[in-house]
Amino acid sequence: MEQLNQGNAFFVDELYDEALKCYDKACSELSNNAEAFFKRSQCHSKLSNLKEALSDINTSIKLDSNNSKYYLKKGQLCFELEEFDTALKTFEKGQSIDSENSSFKTWIRKSKAEIQSNPTTTPAPTTSTPAPTTSAPTPQPTTKPVTNPTPTVSNTTNTSNNTTTTTTTTTDPTTPKLPIPSSGNKVKHEWYQTESHVVLTIFAKFVTASNSKIILSPKSVNISFPLANGSEFLFEMDLFDPIVDKDSTIHYYSTKVEIKMKKSRAIKWDTLEFTEKSGPVGLMDQTTTSSAVPSPYASKKDWDKLPNEPEEKLEGDQALNKIFRDIFAKGSEEQQRAMMKSFTESNGTVLSTNWEEVGSKKVVGEPPKGLEFKSYEH
Repeated sequence: MEQLNQGNAFFVDELYDEALKCYDKACSELSNNAEAFFKRSQCHSKLSNLKEALSDINTSIKLDSNNSKYYLKKGQLCFELEEFDTALKTFEKGQSIDSENSSFKTWIRKSKAEIQSNPTTTPAPTTSTPAPTTSAPTPQPTTKPVTNPTPTVSNTTNTSNNTTTTTTTTTDPTTPKLPIPSSGNKVKHEWYQTESHVVLTIFAKFVTASNSKIILSPKSVNISFPLANGSEFLFEMDLFDPIVDKDSTIHYYSTKVEIKMKKSRAIKWDTLEFTEKSGPVGLMDQTTTSSAVPSPYASKKDWDKLPNEPEEKLEGDQALNKIFRDIFAKGSEEQQRAMMKSFTESNGTVLSTNWEEVGSKKVVGEPPKGLEFKSYEH
């Protein structure tokens, strides 16, 4: 499990080559662990090794044929390899296992559309059958890319009241506006939490309700929208703990999408994604969770009705440490990694929240002015 956890850490940091080395060792050590092969499949997919990714996900299905997320991943790989018939059968199999996951319905629709619009995927021994199949679906591939961007521009101008520059792009109907990453070539995301909510932010410009699909369920979040470069952004994740999807909200901005998810219980999430360490998703039995996450009313007292005690005023180092703890608790995953890395490598003399600045190099200690930094041996 150590190699698997180390691979997960590299994967989160987008160090896919290093992650793959760890996953290779994990699959050798845990040859009957379906999750190990699933993680390696995801890593291969990030490295564009689609055939290897498909082989690993097939192994996961052999080891655990009742896990719907394995069928979802296999279907997506087959779809990317343009094996639309296999993808459709795989999605339908996954849907039969987890009918509540709306992602299967979306991918089934996409697969059927591709099969209908590609006559090469249909049997062609006869000459009479291609005629009716090509005449009917021809509007589908042409209308889908065109109809999506049209409301995108209008919705963008509605959601951002002062974006007068966006209206000028509507003068060119041949280049409809589609979402683009807010910075760089990748769509980045980050999250933070409060006592009652988890907020997930997707950094992409020009995303609207009409050109995107965001589905929240109690156990997962699924996001997809087309990008201006012709690809599609997909974000699918099983959540650390169930949410109240009916009380959750989605806000669209000119440079990002903010998804505010209502927690089903007031606990601290260790990560955004569900892992084996966090226990089964949806488990609400207090007898199994009380040791890890104490109930706020375990003593059968309604603490909300008790008067609030005045907060103790801290001074000096205690006050400064409290500020640092608050920054760490409210920071994103990248900010927390940056703080831990800079503080550790500098021997406590540097504390940075900028991962882009400290993530690619070793942080050198910076002693206070007038003092000299010296290393020592134990």
